[in-house]
Amino acid sequence: MAVESVRHHLSAAVRFVDAFTTGPVRVALDVRAETLPAVIGMPRVPWPAVRGHDDDTYRFLVTNQTVAPVGNVPVTVEAPGKEYADFEPLVVALPRPPIAHPPTPARSDFLVQHNLWPTRALKLPAGETALVAVLKSAGATPVARLRVTIWPDGSPQPAAPYAYSNDRGELVYRLPTLKTVIGSVISPVAALLIDLKLPPAYVAAVIPSQIKTDAGAVLGIPFSVRLGRVTNLEITLP
Repeated sequence: MAVESVRHHLSAAVRFVDAFTTGPVRVALDVRAETLPAVIGMPRVPWPAVRGHDDDTYRFLVTNQTVAPVGNVPVTVEAPGKEYADFEPLVVALPRPPIAHPPTPARSDFLVQHNLWPTRALKLPAGETALVAVLKSAGATPVARLRVTIWPDGSPQPAAPYAYSNDRGELVYRLPTLKTVIGSVISPVAALLIDLKLPPAYVAAVIPSQIKTDAGAVLGIPFSVRLGRVTNLEITLP
């Protein structure tokens, strides 16, 4: 009786995290490599990653005598439900270097972590502070792919997290650390600052000409939002 043996070899494991919470993205994702180096015996393209249900990773595997790719491999990720978007290119270098545990690699040496950004399709937890904004242009300022940072007034501007606007000028900005009760202090509102950087270099800033709520209230800068809820904003650019 012939018994076929199947052996899988791990090339890389990618874990996608929410850019604001740093927690793993739990919605199902379609993760694949659409191009590979032109070497005989490598996986067929697209090369799909297999979801690991025990560690929130997506694993690129080669089976039996399939040749493991070598070089920089661009990775495409999509959420079929559109709950998350990928705004920063992901390129995985193969083989993974055993940086932490040479010469014998450990599981962590194969791990690559990559940010994804929530969209309006994501159902946010009840009680979380978040902003759903749409950028409008009154002139020549683009609304797509702006990098947006929002943070509490009185604090220095952080390097991260930040959001990107999509092609329609829409963005979601989660503020999970801003709560109505911290310790014994009750804070129903927070004053926020905003910084918008223009693509592609993200050096030049643009100052909003107007920020208003979906109820039509015009806000200044810093602008106040109620904590523990989602606030919808329309931000007009020059």
